[in-house]
Amino acid sequence: MRKRLTLAFVLVTLLLMAAAGVVRSVTLEGLLREREGEHIFREAMALATVVDQRVRTGQRVDEEFLSGYVGTDTQVEYRPAEGDAVVVDGPKFEHDDDEGVASTIAVTDGSLTIRESGGVIRGLWSDDISAALILLGLIAIGAAILGYLISWSLSAPFQRLAVAASALGRGRFDLDLPRTRVPEARAIAEALRSSAIALRDRLEREQEFAMHASHVLRTPLTSLRLQLEEMTLDPNLPDETRAAVVRCMEAVDDVNVVAGDLVDLSRRGLIGGAQIPLRELATSSAQRWADELGEHNRGLTAAVEGDIELTFTPGPIEQILDLLLRDAVRHGHGDARLIFEGDARGHLRVTVRGTRKAPPSADGLVDEARAVVEALGGRLQTLPGPDETTELVALLPRR
Repeated sequence: MRKRLTLAFVLVTLLLMAAAGVVRSVTLEGLLREREGEHIFREAMALATVVDQRVRTGQRVDEEFLSGYVGTDTQVEYRPAEGDAVVVDGPKFEHDDDEGVASTIAVTDGSLTIRESGGVIRGLWSDDISAALILLGLIAIGAAILGYLISWSLSAPFQRLAVAASALGRGRFDLDLPRTRVPEARAIAEALRSSAIALRDRLEREQEFAMHASHVLRTPLTSLRLQLEEMTLDPNLPDETRAAVVRCMEAVDDVNVVAGDLVDLSRRGLIGGAQIPLRELATSSAQRWADELGEHNRGLTAAVEGDIELTFTPGPIEQILDLLLRDAVRHGHGDARLIFEGDARGHLRVTVRGTRKAPPSADGLVDEARAVVEALGGRLQTLPGPDETTELVALLPRR
């Protein structure tokens, strides 16, 4: 977008300058011809005065006399009332040139004409065009710089909006939206903010529904199975009845499995299709935060354990990691370690280990991360680690 806007700005500027150049080129020759005509007229008037004085004193007006007044690109012609005309050409005067200018002045006993070659006007015109082309090039460079700055200011909010939309598509709700005066960008930012809030609220409602459904469905099933198990322990129970009770227990187990599947289905994320393998998630997160900690002269090591091919919705996990690692940057010292562990049931365990200078709830980052984890149906724990380190452990279900 930025390149296209810059190119469009330059093209519009060049087109406007070209249009102005065409208009100027149409009027330039007329202006130059008028100016040269006035110049030749003044020269003819001055020479006519000299010729008048020479004629009155009875001196001859010949080629030798006129050669002292002829210019490089001009021709001087003295035509007396009687006799042959006296014509003197400059060394660069062009004959048979209809584009030149001339001025004729009446003098005593004749007329005086001074002609100028059209090459003089063409030379002045070409010099003006060369200067105009150089100016056009400088204007094009200035337009490119100005266009780049304008396009950068216009496209920057939309690029941030594209990043925010991508983050929302990955399941992140803490969007970094631009503050801009562009009405369209503000409208898009507001729409993304509203969508993120709506998705987060719906996710929380679905989590509450899943917990309630799990309790409502599984509690009576568990109670029924316990009662059936007690019946099987009765020694006076007939064999046929005992077999029927066992079949009922198996049916209860089947219903319990179906109820669990329904609960898990209801707990799936709204954007479950935007999932990536655990190894890719761990690699991208570790690279990003290794650079961040490197700016503070601290190191970050990472490890991936368990089933590294498990897929997860990256957005919520990235949001949690950002909060925990931002907390580690602010309140920790020394190197940090990041551990991802996926188990066979599809659950994820993320551990951020490091040495702290302040308690985990110093500025609310950990509490904010805990709220996100709990909204996803998981839990966040603070545990002591090896070598006087502290571990922040996020246990997350598969989304």
